[in-house]
Amino acid sequence: MDHIRYAFIALIGWGFWAIGSKVLTRYFNTLSTAFWISFWSILFLSIFLFFRKNLVVNRYVFYAIPVGFVSLLAMIAFYKALKTGPSSVVLPLTNMYVILPVLFGFIVLKEPITVPRVIGIILAIIATVLLTI
Repeated sequence: MDHIRYAFIALIGWGFWAIGSKVLTRYFNTLSTAFWISFWSILFLSIFLFFRKNLVVNRYVFYAIPVGFVSLLAMIAFYKALKTGPSSVVLPLTNMYVILPVLFGFIVLKEPITVPRVIGIILAIIATVLLTI
């Protein structure tokens, strides 16, 4: 059950990150917001890795390049959306990204499609629509 505990830690962390991001968009333009949040994240990650000494470097490092590029585009679009729109709409809508990996899990990884999971996706879509109205 470690994955549940870590998921809740991420949930709380991303909640504070979302709140902080919205506040920072009041004082920075989109690219500056993305830069400063990323800068501090990389700095803290570097310090963490320095003490843990467990950075893996292998041929798969290069597979991270397109993922990083797409992540950058998404991050810039996210901060632009936060700067120009209400967080009560932007955050639920952007958090619907979870549908893509869930569908990937069903289609590519052949993870089981269960009734509760399908109902969960449908309810998530309904919740997002209701939250963004």
